[in-house]
Amino acid sequence: MAQTTAGTTAADAQAPGPTASQGAEATGGGQDIIVTGTRRNDLTAANSPTPIDIISSQQLLSQGSSDVNDILRQEVPALNVQRFTSNDGSVFTRPYSLRGLPPDQTLVLINGKRFHRGATVQLSNIPYIRGSQGPDLATIPSIAIGQLEVLRDGASANYGSDAIAGVLNFRLRTDRDGATVIARYGQYYKGDGEDYLLQGNVGLPFTADGFVNISGEYSNSGITSRQNQRPDAQALIDQGVPGVPVPAQRTGNPKTEAARLFVNSGIDLSDTMSFYAFGNYSWSQGTTAFFYRNPVTNPLFASVPLTQTPGGPRFTFRSLFPGGFSPDFHATIRDASLVGGLRGNLVGDLTYDLSSSYGRNDVTYRITNTVNPSLGPLSPTKFRAGELEQRELNFNLDLTYPLEVGLPKPLNLAGGLEYRRETWEVTPGQLESYQVGPFASVLDPDTPSPTDRIGLPAGSSGFPGLGPLQAGTFSRHNWAAYTALEGDLTTWLSGGIAGRYENFSDFGSTFTWKVNGRVEFSDAIAVRGSVNTGFRAPTPGQSNVSSTFANIDAITGQPFITGIVSPSNPVAVLFGAKPLRPEKSFNIAAGIVLTPTRRLTFTLDYFNIKIDNRIGLSGGFTLTQAQKNQLIAAGIPGGGDFQTIQFFGNAFDSRTQGVDAVLSYHFPMFGGDATFGANVNYTKNKVVRAGPLIAGDRERLLELENFVPDWKGNLSFNYQGDHIGFTTTASYYGKWTDYGPNLANDQTGGAEVLVDAELSYRFNPTFTLAVGGSNIFNNYPDREMRPSQLINGFKYLRFSPIGFNGGFWYVRGTAKF
Repeated sequence: MAQTTAGTTAADAQAPGPTASQGAEATGGGQDIIVTGTRRNDLTAANSPTPIDIISSQQLLSQGSSDVNDILRQEVPALNVQRFTSNDGSVFTRPYSLRGLPPDQTLVLINGKRFHRGATVQLSNIPYIRGSQGPDLATIPSIAIGQLEVLRDGASANYGSDAIAGVLNFRLRTDRDGATVIARYGQYYKGDGEDYLLQGNVGLPFTADGFVNISGEYSNSGITSRQNQRPDAQALIDQGVPGVPVPAQRTGNPKTEAARLFVNSGIDLSDTMSFYAFGNYSWSQGTTAFFYRNPVTNPLFASVPLTQTPGGPRFTFRSLFPGGFSPDFHATIRDASLVGGLRGNLVGDLTYDLSSSYGRNDVTYRITNTVNPSLGPLSPTKFRAGELEQRELNFNLDLTYPLEVGLPKPLNLAGGLEYRRETWEVTPGQLESYQVGPFASVLDPDTPSPTDRIGLPAGSSGFPGLGPLQAGTFSRHNWAAYTALEGDLTTWLSGGIAGRYENFSDFGSTFTWKVNGRVEFSDAIAVRGSVNTGFRAPTPGQSNVSSTFANIDAITGQPFITGIVSPSNPVAVLFGAKPLRPEKSFNIAAGIVLTPTRRLTFTLDYFNIKIDNRIGLSGGFTLTQAQKNQLIAAGIPGGGDFQTIQFFGNAFDSRTQGVDAVLSYHFPMFGGDATFGANVNYTKNKVVRAGPLIAGDRERLLELENFVPDWKGNLSFNYQGDHIGFTTTASYYGKWTDYGPNLANDQTGGAEVLVDAELSYRFNPTFTLAVGGSNIFNNYPDREMRPSQLINGFKYLRFSPIGFNGGFWYVRGTAKF
């Protein structure tokens, strides 16, 4: 017989776990079988030598947000995610941070299989995420998740690259019957940001030995506005200037619409073989606003001559936008994946899992309500700005064998092979989006000197289109072999060792290892710990991303190029750029597990993560004429046109250390079940070595350490009776600092508490109605105090970890059949 049923075989998942999210150890004894960070098939969360949080489907669905990023911020104490408003692709592919580290240092799995990255390389000017390229969690509908396992430990020896901060393993639903439909409506207390969500899940039998489970959702969210009118725009309104936007510059959520689908399936083909397959398709689009272009002070509104006749006709964009404008930035994201495999018994007790997967993420950018100033009166007002695409192909073979060595239980011996090919592709936008037009530099006949020039900026204002300099297809492949040995050595001692060798086509090979163990002194007291090494391989996107734009110097009439170039660009090499190397980590963790009663659990875990060769963006380098001549002499095409550049490099080392404390207590109440939970996370990031690429960047060095709160935690209470349910959570976010280039531009945001609550009533086994709110006391972050930010209309600290939208209420109906 196959070791598992078709339902669990295909999904690496079981029925949803308990409702508490305070940690696996805190969920009624933690008796759920886990699969994350281990190759054993008999390990429970309570007996794991590494800390694992289990978050149930019910907990994920009892939220006011339709974005999985925001749900995880609520449920995972060590995870932070922000809402950006005018940060290019970061607005739509939201970067998250586990333990203050970038999103691509946390591995994301679906049913235990690696989930592909998003196409967006984060170029937002936020130090801890800049240059990262992680998966887009928003593509996963919450109703598709049967259970989420969060491993709070390094796991590169198990899974390879990225698993430095931890692992998120989304285990899909496996029901083969029944259906659920959820409809929810909500909006912010301000009356904007209307949010519609429709979700559905259905389980179907697939012959007598299999299942198909289908989940889908549709969401539609409106914009929010949380700003003051810009002072310069209000001054124009007071002067009677027509067409000034109100607000001139919006700060708030983007307008978004999305449709997402996940399918999970499996079938027993024989007593010794099962087939599984799962996959997704997601479509979303969003629109956000960029900074205001003032018609009086912005150079793009300069008056330029249409002829070389003195006193002849002239042109200014004030004829098109008399009150100025704010560009609208749009992104359409398509995400798809397919995973299939066979697993079962090969010979005797030797089991196998042979799988392949393909994932693709595509981002298309558009920008409207803007112009390419250098094209003058011939400029369009909307542009297709380019496309990014990430493709990944994986093949995996996993083997396990129970090794009899005279112990009470066999040891679990595992090994496997993996091959992965990863491709990142950049497709240029339309010519007008990056073109250097005729008005980039023109002689001005109406000035005293006949050689005086005037010019307008080139490229679509707000987001210059991706051009030929950025375009290309960049690929790499790697293969890996791993082995692991785990088990119970005595009735009180368990643990394991693991090792992994991996070879990459672009930078060579690496070896990682892990040792962990758990000592149980009694049923009430146990200690656990691990030591491991890890790595994160730079992606093809990081190694090849560039964000440059071309223009003509209005004074000299000479072309120039400026922006971010890849480390392999000869201009970057001139300034010492080298091919990116892997980031490497050394992790230490230790903790204690206390279970004085079956209902009460407390865990305390310390972690220390040292990461070397972290990737960062260099400061700006300005080319001298001698350096330009050197590039021209070397035959570098366009080398002499570069003016200033930046590039990514292995720029610094860091240490991340802290403590996770988790408490949970389950008890009967009013004929139902209640859970009280408390958790706190303290994480401190420290730059222990700053290389020459970033050593002089005060703002970045300080924000790497203090931009994310050191302290985060929550208190929660959940009650579920026959008809009435109630849950509430108070979340604490510690202080943080938004730094500037000097002390006068620093501002620290104070500690904040957000309270969420939901009350539900189950009318019958079919229908439940719930009303609730997020941030029910309508808390806002500290007000912006810096003059440099107030002139842009910013009302609150826009990078606050609690957001800036205030309270949100919702009503949700759930029908189960």
